Amino acid sequence: MDFDDFDDGLANDPQNDAGDVNDVLKYFDRTWYIPRSRAARRMDLLGDYAGNEFFVIDGESLFQTVLDDPLLALGRKGENRHLTVRTGDDPFVVASRMLARTLLFKHIMKLNIPVHTFRSLVDGRWKAFENLKKPMFILANDGGAPEFGLPMSASRVLSQRKFIYDVLRGTIAIALLKGTAYADSKITTFVYEPVRQGAKERFPQNTLRLFSSIRLQLDQLTNNYIKHPADVLSLSQQDGPTDVEDHRGDFIVKLTQDILSKPKPAGPDEDPAPSASLALIHLLHYHHLPTLRIQDRAQSPISLDATVAGKLCSDFIAPLFFALTALLSSQAYRHLDYDFDGRIFLATAAYLSQNADALDIEDVVGRELAARILGQWERANPKTSAGPNESLESQLRDLFLWLGRPTLPGHSQGSLAGQGPRAVASGAGQAMQLLPFDNPVFNKHLPPVTRTLSSDEPASPSAYMHFGSGEGTMFSDTRHWHNQKSILPPHLGGEKAKPPPPPPSWSGSKLIKGKYTVKEWLEMKRLKRHQQFMSNLQIQAATITGAAGGVLRQMVIPCVGVLVGGGRNTVVKAIAEKPARPAASHPKGGGKKKEKSVKLTSKQLLLQKIQEEKNSSANDTSRVWWKERLALLSGISLDAQAQELANLFRNPRAEEESTRLEMELYELNVEVQRWTQEPNPESDEVKDRYMLAIMRMIKRMVDRKVLTAASKDAVSTILTLFGFERYTERMFDGVRIVDGTSSFKFKKLVKSKGGEKTPVYEFLVGNEDPVVWQLRLFGEYMDRSMDSAYDRRVEFQPDAWQRKVLDCIDENNSILVVAPTSAGKTFISFYAMEQILRSSDDEIIVYVAPTKALVTQIAAEIYARFSKKMDGRTCWAIHTRDWRINDPQKCQVLVTVPEILAIMLLSPPLATVWTPKIKRIILDEIHSIGHQEGGAVWEQILLLAPCPIIGLSATIGSPEIFNDWLAKVQEAHGFKHTFVGHPHRYSHLRKFFYVIKDDEEEREFVSLAQHKATDRTRFIHPISALSFGRATIPDDLALEAKDTLTLYRAFMAVALKRGLSLDALERLNPATFFSGNRILLRQRDVLEYEAELKKVISGLLGGSGPFQGITQSDAATVGLEVVAELQDPVLKGTSSSLDVTPNMRTFKRNLIHLLADLHPAILFNYDRTGCEFIGNAVGEYLEAAEERYKATNPAWRRKLDQWEVWKSGAKERAARLDKQKKRKGSEVDQGNAEDHSTAAWTWEQSFDPDQALPEFSFANYKSSYALSELEEDIKDLARGGHVPPWAFALLRRGVGVHHAGMNKGYRSLVEALFRRGFLRVVVATGTLALGINAPAKTTVFCADSPFLTALEYRQCAGRAGRRGYDLLGNVIFYGLPMDRVQRLMLSKLPVLGGGFPLTSTLVLRLCNLLEESNRAPNVVKAIDTLMSMPRVSFASDVGHDYLVHHVQFSIEYLRRNGLLNEEGKPMNLFAIAGHLYYAEPSNLALVGLLRAGVLHSICKSIPPRATDTDVKMDEAKRMYILLMAHLFNRRLLPDSLSQNAEELRRLTSKYPSMIVLPPMPGFARKALQRQADDILDVFVGYARAYSTAQAHSDVPTLPLSGARLASKVDGQQSSGSLTQFLHQASIPTTIRSAYVANSGLRDDDFATVQELADTVRTGIHLNAHAIPCLDAIISSSAAPDKGQASNTAFPGSGKKASSKLNAYLLDFYLHGQKDTIVNANGIRRNDMWYLLEDFRLVLLTVKAALEQLLIKASAAIASAKAAGVRNQAGVSRKSNWRKAPSQTVVAATDDWEDDSSGGESDTEATLGAGESVGFTSVDETLIEAEGTVDGAELDGDEEDDGVKSNFKRPPGVTNQDWMVYRVVSLACAEFDEKARAMWA
Repeated sequence: MDFDDFDDGLANDPQNDAGDVNDVLKYFDRTWYIPRSRAARRMDLLGDYAGNEFFVIDGESLFQTVLDDPLLALGRKGENRHLTVRTGDDPFVVASRMLARTLLFKHIMKLNIPVHTFRSLVDGRWKAFENLKKPMFILANDGGAPEFGLPMSASRVLSQRKFIYDVLRGTIAIALLKGTAYADSKITTFVYEPVRQGAKERFPQNTLRLFSSIRLQLDQLTNNYIKHPADVLSLSQQDGPTDVEDHRGDFIVKLTQDILSKPKPAGPDEDPAPSASLALIHLLHYHHLPTLRIQDRAQSPISLDATVAGKLCSDFIAPLFFALTALLSSQAYRHLDYDFDGRIFLATAAYLSQNADALDIEDVVGRELAARILGQWERANPKTSAGPNESLESQLRDLFLWLGRPTLPGHSQGSLAGQGPRAVASGAGQAMQLLPFDNPVFNKHLPPVTRTLSSDEPASPSAYMHFGSGEGTMFSDTRHWHNQKSILPPHLGGEKAKPPPPPPSWSGSKLIKGKYTVKEWLEMKRLKRHQQFMSNLQIQAATITGAAGGVLRQMVIPCVGVLVGGGRNTVVKAIAEKPARPAASHPKGGGKKKEKSVKLTSKQLLLQKIQEEKNSSANDTSRVWWKERLALLSGISLDAQAQELANLFRNPRAEEESTRLEMELYELNVEVQRWTQEPNPESDEVKDRYMLAIMRMIKRMVDRKVLTAASKDAVSTILTLFGFERYTERMFDGVRIVDGTSSFKFKKLVKSKGGEKTPVYEFLVGNEDPVVWQLRLFGEYMDRSMDSAYDRRVEFQPDAWQRKVLDCIDENNSILVVAPTSAGKTFISFYAMEQILRSSDDEIIVYVAPTKALVTQIAAEIYARFSKKMDGRTCWAIHTRDWRINDPQKCQVLVTVPEILAIMLLSPPLATVWTPKIKRIILDEIHSIGHQEGGAVWEQILLLAPCPIIGLSATIGSPEIFNDWLAKVQEAHGFKHTFVGHPHRYSHLRKFFYVIKDDEEEREFVSLAQHKATDRTRFIHPISALSFGRATIPDDLALEAKDTLTLYRAFMAVALKRGLSLDALERLNPATFFSGNRILLRQRDVLEYEAELKKVISGLLGGSGPFQGITQSDAATVGLEVVAELQDPVLKGTSSSLDVTPNMRTFKRNLIHLLADLHPAILFNYDRTGCEFIGNAVGEYLEAAEERYKATNPAWRRKLDQWEVWKSGAKERAARLDKQKKRKGSEVDQGNAEDHSTAAWTWEQSFDPDQALPEFSFANYKSSYALSELEEDIKDLARGGHVPPWAFALLRRGVGVHHAGMNKGYRSLVEALFRRGFLRVVVATGTLALGINAPAKTTVFCADSPFLTALEYRQCAGRAGRRGYDLLGNVIFYGLPMDRVQRLMLSKLPVLGGGFPLTSTLVLRLCNLLEESNRAPNVVKAIDTLMSMPRVSFASDVGHDYLVHHVQFSIEYLRRNGLLNEEGKPMNLFAIAGHLYYAEPSNLALVGLLRAGVLHSICKSIPPRATDTDVKMDEAKRMYILLMAHLFNRRLLPDSLSQNAEELRRLTSKYPSMIVLPPMPGFARKALQRQADDILDVFVGYARAYSTAQAHSDVPTLPLSGARLASKVDGQQSSGSLTQFLHQASIPTTIRSAYVANSGLRDDDFATVQELADTVRTGIHLNAHAIPCLDAIISSSAAPDKGQASNTAFPGSGKKASSKLNAYLLDFYLHGQKDTIVNANGIRRNDMWYLLEDFRLVLLTVKAALEQLLIKASAAIASAKAAGVRNQAGVSRKSNWRKAPSQTVVAATDDWEDDSSGGESDTEATLGAGESVGFTSVDETLIEAEGTVDGAELDGDEEDDGVKSNFKRPPGVTNQDWMVYRVVSLACAEFDEKARAMWA
């Protein structure tokens, strides 16, 4: 369901019935396809969308992609096979593509890939396949943009569009194959979700008939080409003939006969191709080609006259290919292979015809082949009368003349031998000249190379060397990203920040408000923000509970250095509120080893005695208290007693042992008596209810391991009556029996008669097998521990896997823990934190969370758990991109996001003073490493971590794969690594489907008080989901105890119905399976039973099973009948309508009934707009119902009238009160007045008619949170002005909306109020699912989304039934189609994907870290470890050789781009390259443009004294934003829109947006191209060096199939002269794949880096996404050439056509209208904030980097002046600025922050900071990047000080450089201003 403003239906645009096919296509696109394209999302198919789901690749689209490859030398002149073969195009093009399609099909049939063929979507076989396999999506093309000037182009495109339309009408999505980007393990493309609106047709019948006629017309054209249908190449595979060679001979003879029989073109001017000669050459080519090595088929093209070439194609090759297609598609020859190489064919023809006079065919091809060729020629052409050679000679001489006497490459006419291109090849193998690089740390790892360029030679000369002769300005990474403030604080050697100057508004005032200085005012503001934050944190901490559901107790940990006393008896002061738990000194295995007793001193014995006396006194008091309560209880009803007892158990006195035992026994007695007084006690419903309650009480009593004798007797009696007597003996094992006299008499349940005990009440006797009863009713309350045991390290009894984790932490091992939500992972992090806090005052533990919401919650939990006072340091700190609490460098527990930690680990100033103190890193939600955005940062942290790590996740698919890599990384760092996996949840999840009613007579919602359950929530048995069509059960598809019983009964029911033997199921009978049990069933017992049942159902569905004598198909049928037996009857009866998505109106109308049925609940929707829609819809229904109630309810009207009357007397009451105050009298009189005033208080005084009534609100007014508190919190939030009013209105009605776009304070309040129980409905995106402590009994998936993946489903469902709160969680599916629900339930977690993390920018940052830290030992160790790893990326298997070569040539590129000097130190524009690391390659492209003087060219026309508003200045700013929009935050437009000029004109005439980004200025594009060429040169050199270093096979392999194409004549080549000639003429390649070289491509003619990566030979690992590849930027930056179709590329260019870019950034800069960006540019509201904010941060970073460079350049100039190095024109361009000292000129504000956009998965908004230069915080404890200094209260999540700068022009900066800075700064400020105005 799409909640954004994208029209998914037909537009109001009547069709022009009289139009041709072109008009129909335009109509179709305008009314349906373009709206669908705008609604499509660009997604990572595997990582963020489908995961492990089954999908289909459309074979025709795959063939189109292959045949459209511009590198493929296939014939070209300028659902469906018509796009593949270009039906209706030039016959030669059609014939070439038709034959290629046939051969491709034959090839894929040989691969180990399942291939299926279907005639259409209505083919019955497709329907069966779809029903069986349930593909999630089809990867297909959309037909592209039509070329209306070409015949049939529109028809072909329309046919494919109709195919997509038909697919999307069903349940399968479409992912576009064209335009797909492949980056490591990520596949990104546009995804079109199915419409799911039922069978209703969207187009009129006449339009549909026209679609059908177009398809028939295309089919007829194809059939005309090959004379019979060939739409399906192979519907069945049959065995071929036994004598293959004879069959091949028959095939080629028949083909030759067909060629010879073709009629020649008639006409006097015709000079037809000599078909006989060409047929003979084709015959020779057919036999000779298989004998050639693949390398010898790489030939340069032979030039022919255009007329001759045209006739050759039309007269011979096209008919040949049509004939071949017909033969190879026929039944007779379907199994045969065929190969044709156009270049070899033409070379053969030229060679033979040129040497016809001296031709001997045996010399040409060898005797054996000659005999075969001549024999078959005679069979095909028996009419020839001349001898073979004579006939050949004459025909070939004619051919030579007809071809125009072609010249062979490197040969003279008539020569049979010679030296071809192979002998005279240019210097393709010459070694690349590398710039000098000498770094001792890297040298020992890099491969040996020859560096031939001198150090004096410039790396890459450029036209501009501005910014202080930037070629040699050294960079020192000691400053923040957005300003010049020192990274290190003063106490670690950094500079002390200067006091900030006042804002301009204060320039005329010395004091603020007449009494405060600027510094005092700022300090007050800072302290106020700090107090507000800590206050909110305290409130939030108070709402967080532990795993057991109790409030957390703060642990006071003493400083390690805090000592008490002096001298020899000095001891550490113990100030903890509870005893410290030893962390390391414990017996391994959970403390099972008996500890030695400790002899107590006399003082300790005395203290012990005193404590015992106190306890005894307290016990006596508790017993007296209980007797008093017992007397009161005896006087009230049994129901009242039960309720009062529940309250008494919460009294602290109930914790005393003997009192507790008495109370529990009394509670049991009351429950038994209540049962006996029921009017119908023997009914099944009553019996189940009381038996369950009594058994729960008994289990609770026994689990405490202490009972009185009376309690034991009562329990034994009840168990015997219930039929559980076999459990009584073992149940009391380990139970301590204490003495004690009962204060009451237990209800008599048995009587003795004749020596036999009989029950007093017959209904107490159990009549059901105890095992069956437990499975049916007691599953929720079974013991859920897994080998739990006492362990003194923790306060609970940990399971075995938890004890293993504790051991690993104590042994300082690295750990990966994978366990589902609620399994019990939370304690791990806090145990590790406690260890660090107790062991040292300096050591650091870092907790990394993927979102800021989780960071805040963890900080609150740390605050609630730990307290440690240290002078000058804090226990914990928070540091995210935009805000910090406490100093992250002065804390022991740092809570942060991954981007910040990566920056800190790569920060040189911290490398020596902070990084070595890190002792452990906790990576929560570590599966985020596989996310498309930000995943590489997680990999970098793991590679650089200087300490053991703890990885935590609930959702890693196949974790062993990821763990293998992680173990190698950790072991390389010297840490032992352990994997701990636990597959079971603590609490089960029960799934339900909410049946949405589309009934117009749906009853109206009245109120929550009068609401009656709708009974629309239908249970989904987990096994019933297999009706979806899969036989594989996911490992985590768990069954509850009662689910196992239901499944067994389903087996029995189907077996009885079919008359199958029940003996096969006897072992699955619960009574039989658990017959040996002598204790109550435990969860682990049920798991064993569940596993056996799953084996049986999986076996049945797979064709096997327990029943004997049934076939495989019958077994599968039995399995499906069992599944059907488990389906809910209501769902089964309405199954046909359940796969349809409800319309928006129906979806909205049912929401209130859903929540009235199920609250409290969390509703998950993956669309921010959707969350707000749902929240407002609920609020609207509550308000509307309340208005109806108030308008019609007489009682309300009377109350309101009474209040109005009371209000009207306000003046009279006030006057009376004034008189009383003025009255003179005694104190008694005054007291009487006060009493009178108090007595006058009435309900009217607190009545608020506008307050939501309880029956129209989901707020829990009985919670500990009062409405008055809510109003105070709302008042605080409203002060900032960043929370919409509707959000406050919803809070007052108990509804919260939680997503990343909401204010941070509001989100925190929603989380806290939900935990406190005040809010009972929260609507959220996935941000609330990533570890946030927001437990709920019920979670609801509201509407479908492409982002609702297998991983997200588990994350969100895991919020239900959290450990310590619920024993069972409910998961509701609302508004999702049933097949989607079943797919989610049966989905498997995907294997984590990842990328190659060692990009060129990371190499640059590593060099910076190494050199700027003065080669700190820990940095050297990290780099040595990284460079020595056998496998640096877990998603790739490339090894160490690839790594070191990649680093070698990345360094060379960085050297050439002026970013590193000879020693590996950063230079010049490092700040831009390094700080925008997440935007590679755009960051490096910008560096190249700056070095090339592009910005200077843009600013050249601005007058020197131009004002900020000058026209030329505005033009330069627009040009700068245009340039930046081409580089950063690029969004592709769907081709259907960007290539539709008519639709673009319509949109641009309606809106002020230009939509399509204009081309980049030509001079900028040329500069980029030069940089790209340089990059290409570097990495071609890399490939050559890597190829030289690696041995490779002479027979190359195909990458997919692994097949090798070798010569086929006795394993060796033919020895004929033709073979020798082709070998000599072949193009030698060492880099290029020999298969690609078949198109005539050489090693030295790579056009792009992408081409290089795509076409290198097997064995050379080249990752285009680890190289700064600028191909995509350059491709999309150019204006389309006139006359060229926008969806094609120049043939042979090697460059694929690229989609156009969305101009949303430039458009927003120009008009600042967010609605226009949505409606015209098609940017979703969900994405808009992220995209604009990220771009704003990019602009800010560039601005700050230029400031830093100008300062350093100025310092260099000053230094040069002092040295006297200056000429008349200024500073010499050749001066060596590398020797200029690094010098700080100004100090400014802010702190070092991450500008990455990938920090938060959905996920969490990451707001940047950027306080204006010249302002800084003077705080050393709380450093925030928010707030203003003018007294306004701002929310830190939404505001900062902007980007307007007081930066002054440093001395010596040139006019040109300063003008560039002005343009950058002003454009940045203008964009920032528009963004702020939008969000205000």
